[in-house]
Amino acid sequence: MSLRPGGFIELPGGARTGFDHSDTYLGPGGSRLYVAHTATNAIDVIDCRSNAYLRSLPNLTGVAGVLIDSDRDLLFTSDRAAARVSIFRCSDEKLFAQVAVGPRPNGLAFDTRRRHLYSFNLGEPPGTDCTASVVSVDERRVLHTIALPGRPRWATFDPSSDRVYVNIQDPAVIMAIDASGPMDSGRIDVGAAGPHGLALAGGRLFCAADAGQLVVVGWVVGVPRVEKRLPLRGAPDVVMHDEGRHLLYVAIGSPGVVTVFDTERLEEIETVETEEGAHTIGWDPPTAQLYAFAPQRGGALVFKET
Repeated sequence: MSLRPGGFIELPGGARTGFDHSDTYLGPGGSRLYVAHTATNAIDVIDCRSNAYLRSLPNLTGVAGVLIDSDRDLLFTSDRAAARVSIFRCSDEKLFAQVAVGPRPNGLAFDTRRRHLYSFNLGEPPGTDCTASVVSVDERRVLHTIALPGRPRWATFDPSSDRVYVNIQDPAVIMAIDASGPMDSGRIDVGAAGPHGLALAGGRLFCAADAGQLVVVGWVVGVPRVEKRLPLRGAPDVVMHDEGRHLLYVAIGSPGVVTVFDTERLEEIETVETEEGAHTIGWDPPTAQLYAFAPQRGGALVFKET
């Protein structure tokens, strides 16, 4: 398998605008990609079959995080400058709740069992008194606030262990939160500065760290341990996992590349060029397309997995 260039999608705002997280809605009428266009305070929507820009969801001040649960028809955003999360019904993009959380919300994770949204907040100023807000989607309110040991980055919910895992920049750990509490249930020492992107694949955690390493964490008799460290070409940001193909895509803003790893063999497959500053990506499983958001050009570079 290899990535091949598949075109470019121009997005509103023009050149030199910033993007952040994205996620894909897998609907009965086809898939749509939603990306946080932070510079325009909006979510841009892309049709993945036609690779066409459809529309934008406006008035999401400083939007940073995007998380979709297609099975439950939910779209979540973290509106960093407004200190809130927004909750949409994704199929028709109807906004049905906005909930105030801690200062500068960023990463998101969703506990599907309890329908709890975790908003990981950077604090004010950023890196000070960082917290996680646990939001009940049904009650539309914050149920718990959890103190964090440092600045949070990416996060994910693992239903098999009933844990939420979140990368902490410094100290360089993956923090585990027992979702049944919810409460702090331990730290995994990454051993590389600046844990950033995070994905769960095949029972392992893949942590992309600023130090230029992809750190693979597994478990032996319930105890986490680092299985392997794979080199990266720079400081990474977003990671995307394709479960069906056992592939992990790691975006590196400088020098502007995406590196692809096999999550079973734990080895690099290839690296493709994107654009300087393209630190965020999206993945659409049905069309096997990768989208790299290019701030200099103001749109999405499309790659096809062949």
